[in-house]
Amino acid sequence: MTDVLGPPAIRPQPWRMRMENVDPLSAAAARPVTVAIAVSMVVLAVLDTATKASQITSLVFLVTTFVILVAAMALLVDRTRLSRPSWSRTSALMLHTLLVALMGSAALSTWGGNASVRDDWAPLVVALTLIALTPYRSPAELAAWTGVHTTVAAAIGLAQAPFAATPLPGPLFAISGSVVILIIGSAAVAYARSMNGSVLSWEKRAWRRADSVAREARGGVARSVRQQQISRAGRDAMPVLDRVVARGEVTRADRDEAAERAASIRRTLVDAVQRHWSRELVDELIVRRPELSPRVTIDDPDDAGRAATLEERTLIRAILSAVMDAVGIDRIHLAIAPAAPGSGLGVRITASGERPVTAVRDELGPLIAAVRGLARRCVAVERDGALVLEFEYGH
Repeated sequence: MTDVLGPPAIRPQPWRMRMENVDPLSAAAARPVTVAIAVSMVVLAVLDTATKASQITSLVFLVTTFVILVAAMALLVDRTRLSRPSWSRTSALMLHTLLVALMGSAALSTWGGNASVRDDWAPLVVALTLIALTPYRSPAELAAWTGVHTTVAAAIGLAQAPFAATPLPGPLFAISGSVVILIIGSAAVAYARSMNGSVLSWEKRAWRRADSVAREARGGVARSVRQQQISRAGRDAMPVLDRVVARGEVTRADRDEAAERAASIRRTLVDAVQRHWSRELVDELIVRRPELSPRVTIDDPDDAGRAATLEERTLIRAILSAVMDAVGIDRIHLAIAPAAPGSGLGVRITASGERPVTAVRDELGPLIAAVRGLARRCVAVERDGALVLEFEYGH
């Protein structure tokens, strides 16, 4: 039998991976921390501004600074919601642009009146944002933006140095704000890189173990299904032989019926050889849980699942298994479309039964949230009284 597992897909280097892609549950678990950081940064800015109100020289830029701060934190909280797909580069670029504008506007709000290191809260907000981004952006991207924000903070410090009442030389005053971003940003990069490396290491060990067990197990499941089909075809031929033995002669009708039974067995054997991966998957799940036995139809004319990666097949198997296990589901339709240039493998699972669609969707909610972190596009909607799950693997 063709190996339906296939080798594991080639992963990007840990520097270019995002935790929400390799371990969506860890990224989901970090969501409360992300929200807490966002709220804390707004509170920090308000308290720090209140204690140094005498150094404010421009009320317009002060208001602008807080508008930018709230917008940046709202974007951070919105893009980390479990109901949203993973972050795009455009959204990340928008957030970092707001952070750069935040530091510039904060400096302009105290321009000429900065008797101390007035810009300390703005770089700290930027640095803590980098920490909050570790589950959602790659270490390489975090490192690049750490360098950008550090440089911007240093330039702002140099520009403000002539107005500061400090014995420190201008360059030292400049790094007073930028060093916070450099240290905390570097910690964020190291943490993200370490987590990605740990997940990859675990994945390799798990793959070696799963590969050694799954090959034989799946071969046995497939052989069992095919043997049942052949045995069923053989049992259907027994009445013909019984009639021939009872009469002691072979009629033309007997020969025609025997030929039809033989053709049926041949078709069964040919179908077993040409069986698509999606059909093997459905048979495997039904054999393991025969008490469920929902009616499953398949639309996979190109056998796209056969050429899919391990991650794609695992995701399809997990979702289909969860849908089959959902209480009250008795009709399932699985459609798989091959990956087009610039897109991933497209999958649509339609499930219906006696339960309301909203109840089934709530039951599958945690799985759908995890899929959003793995898929380029993920949709869970109700159509014609059925729950439709559509996703396109990739990022």
